[in-house]
Amino acid sequence: MTRKLALAGGVAAAAGLAAVLWSQGPATPATASPQLAAAPVSVVSGLGRSVAGDSGVSRDGVSSFALAPKQADKERVAAYWSPDRLKQASSYVPSTKPSPSVKSTTSALEMLPTAASRGATPPRRAAASAPGDAPPMVGKVFFKVGDKQYWCSASAVHSAHRNLVATAGHCAYALAQDKPVENWIFIPSYHDGVAPKGIFVGHTLYMHEDFAGQGDFDRDYAFVTVHRGFTWQPYTQQGRFRYRAVDVGRLEDKVGAFLFTSAKPLARRVSAFGYPAGAHPDGTRPYDGQTVRTCSGTTEKKIVSAPTWQLEHGVRLPGCTFTAGASGGPWVVGYNPAKRTGHLTGVTSLTWNLSGGGRLDAVSTPYFNTLTRRVYAQAGRQGTG
Repeated sequence: MTRKLALAGGVAAAAGLAAVLWSQGPATPATASPQLAAAPVSVVSGLGRSVAGDSGVSRDGVSSFALAPKQADKERVAAYWSPDRLKQASSYVPSTKPSPSVKSTTSALEMLPTAASRGATPPRRAAASAPGDAPPMVGKVFFKVGDKQYWCSASAVHSAHRNLVATAGHCAYALAQDKPVENWIFIPSYHDGVAPKGIFVGHTLYMHEDFAGQGDFDRDYAFVTVHRGFTWQPYTQQGRFRYRAVDVGRLEDKVGAFLFTSAKPLARRVSAFGYPAGAHPDGTRPYDGQTVRTCSGTTEKKIVSAPTWQLEHGVRLPGCTFTAGASGGPWVVGYNPAKRTGHLTGVTSLTWNLSGGGRLDAVSTPYFNTLTRRVYAQAGRQGTG
């Protein structure tokens, strides 16, 4: 019996996003030009200058890519994400890294049965989290690849500058195009087309050099520093209806953050959060991507591998029926609903069909180790204002 494996990439943003940019809380002092929303739309290249002056700078195995480092870049990205473009965001199934030895694909991949897959826990449906109960630091990232818009899941993670987002590497770097995605933004606490905590534009992307260089899914994680957040405030000028960007502060000050952790043993109880919305292999689509979903359980005792994706040290959570859209969502140890925090120990990278039936029934993360901590530490040192 053939077993299937697929990326957990972003999936279509459902209707109801028309009010996402202006369904916000009380306004605070404006920090951008009142003409911002009316300015011509332009695209900010993911290959702009890095913090060291060149794109794709690598240091100690960590690659950094500037996304929108200047205020003018930030304003152009903000102007790009109109409500219509958010609604147009669609499924994202990236390919493997093009190479002579690895064949690219945009479909589910075949896997041989493994000892770990035999006797896997029967699938259970992920639970929905009401907006008031979901971790406020979990949200969606929106981005552009080519001429299309996509989304994934992500979360805020603690840093000294309170400006850091964790997600999957393939939700920030387009392997087929061999460059970072464009116009990357994070919307924490997203639900039902609403951005109650604001919108945060990506400043700089940090990832292990083996993901960008080789497409190694043992390194399918990314940390992105973000600018101060904003919301859109409506106003009129000469009888015309316009919107201005209004500052909402630093990300962690606004929604809190998970604490980073690494090198933890296997067979631990974790809670995975995300916005699944894709179809199962049988065509059923139980999730709509509009609210945070949760899968809780105990990870397998052995590492898992997926040769086509160069994954050799994956950590798998059986029984989780997440579909595409969950990519980049946090895996949290010791989540405390009262304190709204816990320790980030992974991000959803791949979805699995262990039973070979019509339903996905497991998810996996790269193992967070000392190399992951190195990427996180470099990202955490960057201030963005």
